[in-house]
Amino acid sequence: MINASTARMLAHYKQWVDERLFEDLAGLPPGEVGKERVTLCKSILGTLNHIHVIDCIWRAHLERRPHPYKTRLEVPYPEFDDLRAAQAAMNDWFVSWSAAQTDESLNTPVEFVFCSGDPGVMTAGAMLMHVVNHASYHRGSVIQMYFEIPARPPITDLPVFLRETHPLYAAG
Repeated sequence: MINASTARMLAHYKQWVDERLFEDLAGLPPGEVGKERVTLCKSILGTLNHIHVIDCIWRAHLERRPHPYKTRLEVPYPEFDDLRAAQAAMNDWFVSWSAAQTDESLNTPVEFVFCSGDPGVMTAGAMLMHVVNHASYHRGSVIQMYFEIPARPPITDLPVFLRETHPLYAAG
């Protein structure tokens, strides 16, 4: 179980880290973001689309509505700038959604249907935790792909986010 304060922090962290990553990716040499690589989602762009699709699916579950995705590997945004804008809007939604949550609402079970057709149930807070954790997992793949370019990846760690955005965690 997570509380409302933690939910807000996690949503802001995801927003911060995605902004940082997309900004850095925009500065890579042309073609690198879409270049085919040996990875589940075929490229950095494919991996970022996968993260976005999963965000869309879980947002739909949180809104208790169906989603249009038949597979988790769809690429709705083949252009980097379009995906960047869509992900920013998605992160804004999660920040706004988390700001409206209470401890009680986050611990309310939500029924949904997986892409496989199997039924599922999770609390709203667990769904948010999954969205953040899933994105972190796949951002790790993106960071690994930086070394194939070669380029230095941005730092995306939670402690850096806290240090940069929360005075409580700033040293000195």
